[in-house]
Amino acid sequence: SETMMSGLNTLTALDCCCSRNAYSDDYTLIRKYRDDLMQYLFILNVIQNTHGLTENEINSFSFDTNAIIKMIESDFDILLSGERKSNVQLAMESWMYNDLDDTSNSKYRKNFFDTSKYKNYLMSTDKRIESLMTTFLNPIWISSDRILNNYVHANGKKYLTDNYVCQIDSQKKISELVDTLQHITDIFLCLLAMVDSTKMMSSDYRDYLEMGEQPPDNCQYLVCPCIVDYFYKHLNKELLSYIQNNENNGMKFMSKDYKDF
Repeated sequence: SETMMSGLNTLTALDCCCSRNAYSDDYTLIRKYRDDLMQYLFILNVIQNTHGLTENEINSFSFDTNAIIKMIESDFDILLSGERKSNVQLAMESWMYNDLDDTSNSKYRKNFFDTSKYKNYLMSTDKRIESLMTTFLNPIWISSDRILNNYVHANGKKYLTDNYVCQIDSQKKISELVDTLQHITDIFLCLLAMVDSTKMMSSDYRDYLEMGEQPPDNCQYLVCPCIVDYFYKHLNKELLSYIQNNENNGMKFMSKDYKDF
């Protein structure tokens, strides 16, 4: 939630820069927006794949109540002891506890904390994400990454003067900026659907419970309407079908699934 609030505030700052025609600053902020969202996916992926017991150890327990309780206790004991934590899990924890900037954790910063490393890690740990990137998302990743680097590193005089020279066609500048922002948002939402699609869940199920009513069958699989609308406006059918067919939680991204709700 901290990352999402930070991203929201960054978008507000983007709007402020646009109103002052500070387009170079805008692109620097867009890079922060992208880097924060990719870091969120990295952290979330590590958390999702942090387990104490191995699959074989879990399967060795029976499924009576006492065995399940013992299994959960064993899982927590191993997690708390830290005896099986990998370097990436230790790196994630150092970030969580605000220790990443400590000199002793420099190896974690070097090995894991950079946007290109987040992307590579996600692709290396999940074949679905690797296929999603290589088949659909790499072109917009490469193009937006080049634009952001040009502005952040001032790869040409124009990337500086965009910040203070009066723009003859400011609407064109804003359109280019919005396109870049949209591409980054496309990438984030598509990857989030692979890492944990339940993060896109609508509030229907909770709303029914809070009102003391019985939720309709399967409404826990409904996706937030604004995300469904966004996907239909900005993703092609092949990409949308890939997401629907490969996310792991049965969430409903296709508009046809909402006719009965």
